[in-house]
Amino acid sequence: MFDETLHAKALKNELNVSFGGHSAKGLKAENQDAFAALNTKAQEKESKGVIACLADGCSSARNAKQASQLSVTHFINEYLNTPESWAVKKSVSKVLASLNQWLYSQSVNYNHLGQRQADWMTTFTALILKSATGYIFHLGDTRITRLRGSKIEAITRDHKVNDTLTRALGAQLHQEIDVYEVDLKADDIYILTCDGVHDVLPSSDITKLINEHTNLENAAKAITELALARGSDDNVSCLLVKVENIAEQKLDELYHSLTRRKIPPALNVGQKIDDYTVIRKLHASSRSHIYLVQQAPDIPPVVLKAPSVNFEDDVHYLQGFIREGWVGQRINHLNVMKVLSTQSQSRFLYHICEYMDGQTLSDWKHDVPHPEITQVRSIIEQIVHALRAFQRLDMVHRDLKLDNVMIDAHGKVTLIDYGTVSVAAMDESVKQIADDCPQGTADYTAPETLITMHADFKSDLFSLGVIAYELLCSKLPYKPLPLNHVAPKDYSHWHYTSIRKYRADIPFWLDQALMKALAPKPELRYQAFSEFINDINKPNPYLESTANKSSILKRDPVMVWKCISLCLFIALVCVLIIKT
Repeated sequence: MFDETLHAKALKNELNVSFGGHSAKGLKAENQDAFAALNTKAQEKESKGVIACLADGCSSARNAKQASQLSVTHFINEYLNTPESWAVKKSVSKVLASLNQWLYSQSVNYNHLGQRQADWMTTFTALILKSATGYIFHLGDTRITRLRGSKIEAITRDHKVNDTLTRALGAQLHQEIDVYEVDLKADDIYILTCDGVHDVLPSSDITKLINEHTNLENAAKAITELALARGSDDNVSCLLVKVENIAEQKLDELYHSLTRRKIPPALNVGQKIDDYTVIRKLHASSRSHIYLVQQAPDIPPVVLKAPSVNFEDDVHYLQGFIREGWVGQRINHLNVMKVLSTQSQSRFLYHICEYMDGQTLSDWKHDVPHPEITQVRSIIEQIVHALRAFQRLDMVHRDLKLDNVMIDAHGKVTLIDYGTVSVAAMDESVKQIADDCPQGTADYTAPETLITMHADFKSDLFSLGVIAYELLCSKLPYKPLPLNHVAPKDYSHWHYTSIRKYRADIPFWLDQALMKALAPKPELRYQAFSEFINDINKPNPYLESTANKSSILKRDPVMVWKCISLCLFIALVCVLIIKT
């Protein structure tokens, strides 16, 4: 996706950053500070951003210098190795947790009081600039300050009480990390300093030195030298990060990048597109065309999927189609259709996908109107396996339904459509067109998505519950939303209908599991896919006891209000009779 949507003409519309830093040991015997910065390029900049970090090894630790140096280099390397679909915060939290545990594990010595001695310990502050947003992660008393115009302000808060650090990497097995998110503006300068600098120099002096130097490295050196001249007895380090330009959403450039490849016209059997010959039409709708194609008689056939010409000017749809190709090339799972190629060098827009012989679950439901519970259970478990592959990559499917799942003659299930997938890393970019309406199909879409447009794995769980319910009884668990419906304001529309109303052979405990997965409010649903799978395989005593204890108002609110209305009516009639 990042490759597709960043055309050469849009190169000027990107984040540009410059650095300058200086560090000196000062009066100390060795320099226990370390900083590093990386100005990433092209796709890596789009997915991971630009990175700067500073660490100050704690002098009380035996390996303070090694801890700080390892922290900045390891952080950058490991952060860039996280999946490119992960959000910045998820990537950093995983890397810092791993780094902290390693540093902590290296400390095996205890002092004379029996207290553990931290031999590898360092403060750590990182700044990641991505698109038009800055993400700050902070532990200890290193500091990030922002100079915007003539105004300078500290962003981070020092973790220090009475000159004693309260947080640092390697100090405890589990650390709470301060996270800040800031909007970037051109000409912002972010100042990363250690306590040897900011404990001595006031902000006014730092601002003055930055304004006096056009070169950031010279400015950083002047700041550290002044700190030493003012009597700093510690290591001194300063890293300056200047935002030269930020990425912006320019619709004309985005439109050009998305429409530079033409949508092919509807093809007939025997026609060719590039090296592919159409063998059979597999599917045609107002949204897309799918063909079985082949490059040569001795090469196995594959599937060609192209968008419909109806959407040649719809940049939101085209963005989703390109995103589907990007996602499909990065998910390698038995139960997810593999996109083999997006043919990015072709002048036509289409995907080449693996061929699967089978039918959609919608068609299968017509052929098997009364499936066994074990059959449905197998289907649901396979879909969960696929959804976990999305979840591991920080993605949410958002459009689970019977038509988007295929099943073959052996019962193998495959997700075949994911054009509406939400990718956390892409959602952080201003160059992505934000959704202006809930994604998915109304009867399968989770209530919170229809109300707020938010979607996460619990939203996919709700859609999965609808699929399970519909496969078992060919009905929907809730009253369908009317066509052209107005977005609901709250959860009052959704009232679960027990599946036992349509299939008396469904066990009560299975009905309870479906009801929990289909809870209108996401906080009442399962906290993990595995919990749902467990509860559809065997009875959960807790669910049954909860159901038995629940009030009649929760079990059948409509009946309760009917009874209340009847009582009020009878009371009103009695009053009228007495008065008469």
